[in-house]
Amino acid sequence: MAVSNYKCWLLPLAALLVVSGCDDGPGGYAPDDGSYVYGGSGGVGGGTGGMAQPVANNGFAGGTGSVQGNGGGTGGTGGIAGTGGPGGGTGAVGGGTGGLGGDNGLGGSGGVGGVVVDPGGARGPDPTRQSISGNGPYQVESYTSGYRDGPQFADATVWHPVGAPEPLALVSVVPGYVSAQSSISGWGPFLASHGIATITIGTNSGGDQPPARALALMDSLESLSGENDRAGSPLQGKLDLGKKAVMGWSMGGGGTLIALEDNPELKAGIGLAAWGRSSHPGIGQPTLLFAGTSDGLAGGHSQGFYNSIPDSTPKMLFEVQGAPHEVANSPDRYSGEIGAYGLSWMKLFLEGDERYRQFLLEMPVVGLADFERNGI
Repeated sequence: MAVSNYKCWLLPLAALLVVSGCDDGPGGYAPDDGSYVYGGSGGVGGGTGGMAQPVANNGFAGGTGSVQGNGGGTGGTGGIAGTGGPGGGTGAVGGGTGGLGGDNGLGGSGGVGGVVVDPGGARGPDPTRQSISGNGPYQVESYTSGYRDGPQFADATVWHPVGAPEPLALVSVVPGYVSAQSSISGWGPFLASHGIATITIGTNSGGDQPPARALALMDSLESLSGENDRAGSPLQGKLDLGKKAVMGWSMGGGGTLIALEDNPELKAGIGLAAWGRSSHPGIGQPTLLFAGTSDGLAGGHSQGFYNSIPDSTPKMLFEVQGAPHEVANSPDRYSGEIGAYGLSWMKLFLEGDERYRQFLLEMPVVGLADFERNGI
């Protein structure tokens, strides 16, 4: 809701009453009638959050800061009621920090302009089953030079969204044995269109084994991370260096599993018909494994990988009946089901966007030979 100078807006919704704050002014106060309420939101110019009314045995959180202007107000603190209210609302993106849980339900202070507060992983439009099965809402741009030329990989393409909420998570994707970057490049613009900065790479040698491909993945992530500081980079200042994930096809999938095991700072991984050593008991990050029953090269490998990953680790095995070794080389395979599950995996476990968990709890509509999941 837009808020004009020196004007407040009152919006009753049944038993819920919200009062918006004014520019540079205090947020509204909750009514003293026992209603379930939240304090008003901070004004566009950084007004304070509203007072939360205590109700029953639990107070309610103060309003969130505005998402507009130079700095929305911070969320007000929780109202007192027996055990005390929950913490105040989060500050606006570009606004102040969130309010603390408190004893008296008073509104938080005005926001500090320019301080970005992570709203909790949810970014972009609400996803639907249709929206996750195809390209996302953001325009995609790419470039093939200017980034750090790492020694462990060959050619590379950096794909990034235009206009997506920042900072952006990072993903690297590597191909399989004697295969070019182009064999997995479809994942680059797909993930970028959904707000994830992605680098697709080629290997120094087509015969590179999984350990070399693991090194290529980590080296390319270092190059992509460097774009956050490189002057003139389209991604300068736009990356979240604490959110990195890896993907790979065939031997690249084997490299993905090795990278996960050797680099616990990674947030998630996806194997695309992974090929490699059979056991990875050291993987602690959420891992999705795509496979196909007509895969003459890596058929049956993913079951062994899945079983070796500890049950304490979120994991999923997605085997398509009759699918070849290239089962998941492109997100548009099988009416977009591959992309839908791959994207949801990254959104939930890399970005922390809980809105995507629902899709991982559904059964795929594609014909399956094996579908297992744990810890989701």
